[in-house]
Amino acid sequence: MRALVNGVIYVSFNPVKRVSGLVIANDRVVFAGEGEVARKIAEMADGEVVDLKGKFVMPAFFDSHLHLDELGMSLEMVDLRGVKSIEELVNKLRSSKAKIIFGFGWDQDELGRWPTRDDLDGIDRPVFIYRKCFHVAVANSKMLELLNLKPSEDFDESTGLIKEKALEEARKVINEKVLSVDDYAHYILRAQDHLLNLGVHSVDFMSVNEKALKALFELERERKLRLNVFAYLNPELLDKLESLGLGKFEGRRLVIAGVKLFTDGSLGARTALLSEPYSDDPSTSGQLVADKNYLVSVIERAKSLGLDVAIHAIGDKALDVALDAFEETEFAGRIEHASVVRDDQLERIKDLGIRLSVQPHFIISDWWVVERVGEERAKWVYRFKTLSKYAELGFSTDAPIEPADPWLTVDAAVNRGKSKVKLYELTKGEALSMDEALHFYTYGSASVSLARDIGKLEPGFKAEYIVLDRDPLKLAFS
Repeated sequence: MRALVNGVIYVSFNPVKRVSGLVIANDRVVFAGEGEVARKIAEMADGEVVDLKGKFVMPAFFDSHLHLDELGMSLEMVDLRGVKSIEELVNKLRSSKAKIIFGFGWDQDELGRWPTRDDLDGIDRPVFIYRKCFHVAVANSKMLELLNLKPSEDFDESTGLIKEKALEEARKVINEKVLSVDDYAHYILRAQDHLLNLGVHSVDFMSVNEKALKALFELERERKLRLNVFAYLNPELLDKLESLGLGKFEGRRLVIAGVKLFTDGSLGARTALLSEPYSDDPSTSGQLVADKNYLVSVIERAKSLGLDVAIHAIGDKALDVALDAFEETEFAGRIEHASVVRDDQLERIKDLGIRLSVQPHFIISDWWVVERVGEERAKWVYRFKTLSKYAELGFSTDAPIEPADPWLTVDAAVNRGKSKVKLYELTKGEALSMDEALHFYTYGSASVSLARDIGKLEPGFKAEYIVLDRDPLKLAFS
């Protein structure tokens, strides 16, 4: 048993509730109240008393959508974020000592054009680089020989540009030919250390493939998981679950929570599906990755196994498709991103009981979004204040697509890129208060993930907390 005393302890942020004492037993909160009472409880049980010396305690962060394997891998990839020219990009890649070079984070709008296989062919090793959204990649000729992709509308062999469905095929080849289960375990542990150091104790691990799942079970069995991991599997794994008669699994740290599906791509690559053409490229409205019939079939299978369903929908038309599928199956699932949401979709989200996982730092990264969708549609973009009135809202980073540091996300939610991005002036009314942002990043994310015993420090909840030198409700961002 352990008691925390002599500090300010935030039990919850909605409502804001503070106490001066907390007692923890068997990794759960058993008392939240006066510090002297907490001290006496611990002393009576011959437990430990921790003097906070005036510091602040709050529930640990819960990231409701990220990719543990890719985050861990990105920590060992060539970081191409902020690169401003093709020459700089190639030079950074060439400096890598890896036999197969992986990179991530480039943005064609910052580079001035899309990188190509020809640009990368000056490097004498296989090269594979993800755009910052991880929905587009470029490979050089040596890597394309390994991938052996079939020609398709999503794969331009002449430029080495790979997107959406072709990119999924490329990932499968990399998974089968390049990475082992031990590699996945290594990357998951790298990501875990990174997140714990940032105050993130719980995550929804999205798009889990078979090797990553095996690695998770291995780490759970060996008691190496220190994060609470809620795994959302690729739909291809449903066959194996059904054949084994398995559904939702709940271990000490690992939960097999659901299935992850896609309806579209990203705004940055102009593959997010919009109801009207892109304002800066009227030749396209985006791309439908999976139609309603497919979504319905997977949702029904997931339901029969007791699994949750999370559907990626960034564009407003993609959101229509996802909502249609949830309505037809009478399933109250969750939407990932909900980046562009029309007014007429709000009541429908509420009526269907949809939960939303959103990424506030997209506001900063998508600095070009007003040009992409135009000023009229910009009012529908990243409208977190409005969305919170219609649905349970959870915060996430989609790491490694955005930095895993939760305070950067909180800053983006509260300040919306003030003085940094054009979207701020058009949507400043969507800014959240600090207590709202912290609620959505703790109990809000837990609720979206159907984890009702995480995200607060009330009796009965898991004792997932962080200690801060400053009052989290009074933090100021530059």
